[in-house]
Amino acid sequence: MHELYTVLAGYYDAIYSRRVQDIEKEIDFVESIFMEDAKREVKKVLDLACGTGIPTLEMVGRGYEVLGVDLHEEMLEVARRKAKNCQNVSFMQGDALEIAFREEFDAATMFFSSIMYFDEEAIKRLFSSVVGAIREGGVFIADFPNPLVMKSSGPFVWDEKRGDETLIITDWRELENASQRLHFKRLVQILKPSGEVRAFYVHDILNLYTPREMRLLAREYFSDVKIYGDLKRELGGNARRFWLVGVK
Repeated sequence: MHELYTVLAGYYDAIYSRRVQDIEKEIDFVESIFMEDAKREVKKVLDLACGTGIPTLEMVGRGYEVLGVDLHEEMLEVARRKAKNCQNVSFMQGDALEIAFREEFDAATMFFSSIMYFDEEAIKRLFSSVVGAIREGGVFIADFPNPLVMKSSGPFVWDEKRGDETLIITDWRELENASQRLHFKRLVQILKPSGEVRAFYVHDILNLYTPREMRLLAREYFSDVKIYGDLKRELGGNARRFWLVGVK
């Protein structure tokens, strides 16, 4: 498991190039949450499951001091290379469930649906860790997909470029309805100019949550909990992606 974050770390930005193109809009929305929902000025941010630093560095570019934490050193190696000439950013390897910070940050973030890796018991540990890490009035933000659109489907096939290499990516999903567990499967084929082909198979098991379920879990830890839809400060009726906002 987690091949996407280890052996394929160097290809991550290419695989998610379409999401990368939208990251400015996402951080625009996150900044609106910092300004409207946080009960304190946000200057220092803890970016959990930061990966290769796509949102991390966008926040740094806007003047925030950010610490990126990720479980996989391979992803952090890519992030550090990208941040070589940046100030006010650092990266460390660590498990989001075991962070030991005590009221050191004004906000914590978790992007790219990373919260789906946590089942109900683990997500409680995550919320507890986050509440310990942020200061009073600080805010936690995490995005997650609408479970009603995450059904068994596929395959979806597309291609991306990375230098002179071509990536052929095939995705499909298998849903366990009763447990709301999603089997996310991906085949990544890397075609080199010489004709050599390398192939990697990814199989991750993710957890789906409705807005109501997420709110019920989070309100045990945060003084105020909101769920927004897509990139709007409202839930909406047809949102494809939700944003959890928890205020300490």
